[in-house]
Amino acid sequence: MNYNTLTDDMQTYMLRTDQPYLAKIPELIQQGIIRIYNNAKDIGFELYYDVNVAPNAFLIPKPDNWQETVSLSIVDVNGNKGFLQERTYEYCKTYLPNVNITGIPKYYSDSLVRANSNSYANWLITPAANANYTVNAIYLGIPLFDARNQINFLTQRYPNLLLYSCLMEACLFLDNEEKRNKYEMMFGKELETINRMNVDRTTDRTVMRDKS
Repeated sequence: MNYNTLTDDMQTYMLRTDQPYLAKIPELIQQGIIRIYNNAKDIGFELYYDVNVAPNAFLIPKPDNWQETVSLSIVDVNGNKGFLQERTYEYCKTYLPNVNITGIPKYYSDSLVRANSNSYANWLITPAANANYTVNAIYLGIPLFDARNQINFLTQRYPNLLLYSCLMEACLFLDNEEKRNKYEMMFGKELETINRMNVDRTTDRTVMRDKS
């Protein structure tokens, strides 16, 4: 599967090629990915992001596809690494009453709501950086997927799950309750199978095997 074949499948399965539906497909695909994210965050949505931090900096821009933070670590020019501890925004502001106070960053919080969004645009680090650092972020994010970014981990590992999720969104848009119920059932079964396989793999890695 890739973006183009998924777009074709959404036309074939729904038997629709009219322009209003075609124009809606990119949005339906994104909604389908978000549905998977909301139901199965642990199947591969973990991403990595490195950003350079200059002296006196205390705000770090997040990637546009950020959803949740897993961890932030900081590396100095000598390669020394340490993890920042998450705190509330109020705690960080209390800890850093003056942005001119610098030091080795110790804490972070989410900061500054994006316009017309429920997410946050930056991480606030405290104290403000006293030197050049690299911040390594591990976060949960929606993978890029469009005509220029044709594949992602869902197309490669979970194509059926992605297809059923997108078809559910298409059914909601087209107000086709009968097909929506069918694809919702297929989505649920596929998700159950994936979750069971992930549990089995995790269990297999932790079981002590008898070598005799």
